[in-house]
Parts: sequence; structure tokens; C-alpha cells
Amino acid sequence: MRKYLFLLSAFSLTTYAQEKIQHSEIALAFHSIKSEKPSNWIVVYASDGLMGYLNSEGKEIVPPIYEKIHPFGEYKENWARVETLEGLSGFIDSTGKIVVEPKYEYINKFGEYKTDWALVSLYDHYGFINTKGEEVVAPIYAEIPLLKR
Repeated sequence: MRKYLFLLSAFSLTTYAQEKIQHSEIALAFHSIKSEKPSNWIVVYASDGLMGYLNSEGKEIVPPIYEKIHPFGEYKENWARVETLEGLSGFIDSTGKIVVEPKYEYINKFGEYKTDWALVSLYDHYGFINTKGEEVVAPIYAEIPLLKR
């Protein structure tokens, strides 16, 4: 289990505290901590730069395993797109649960092609997921042109 250090004030850590953190085998050095949606979550960055979330009690909600976590609601209400170090995308929900496994190279916004569907790509092939997180069309097509409405 990972232990976390909370920086609750804007003051710098003393040299003693900094040395203690650097020598601790279980502490992670965070690059920054800030409030983020959901409002009681705190964004944390591990020493390797990966992002995650803690709740206001310090419980890990989303482990710091993502290179980037996009804002909640950008694609779907209560969902945030996540990106791995390998450049693959998926979604987590507002409880921290993975709703779409990060396995796609690209995810378009919902509703561009069909209401409640989002275009996804994998190995330069395209398909669709729905707003339930289900793959409704496997990414097997070389091209899916956008039709004018």
C-alpha cells in the first residue's frame, strides 16, 4: 500500500523534512497537489509524474498510474478520460472506477456520429463505444467517414 504525504500549507518543507522524505522508502514525492472535480478529491502526482486522486480523508480513489487525467464532464458527465504512459485512452467515473478500459489510441467526443456513441481507434482501425462504456462496434474498420447532417 502506498503512503502519501499531504502538503496542506503553502509553506516550504524544512530541510529536515525534505531529507526525511527523500530517504523514506514508502513516501512518494508529489510535484503538486490541487483540488479537482469531484470537489472532495485531490489530484496527486507521484514522483514518476503519474497522476491519481485521493479523497479528502486521504484514501486513494484513483492510483497514480495515469500520465494524464482530463477534466470530468469533458466527454460525458461524471466521466474523465485517462491516458496511460503507452498513450492509450479510456474513462474513469466519479467514483474512481474504470468504465472504459484504457486500450484505445484515440477517443472522439460522444455524439459526433450517433447520439451516445463515440468513435474509437486502435491500430489505425475504428469502431464505437457507447455511454455505458460498452464497445458497440469493434475497431476493425479502416475508415468511418463523418456524414454531414
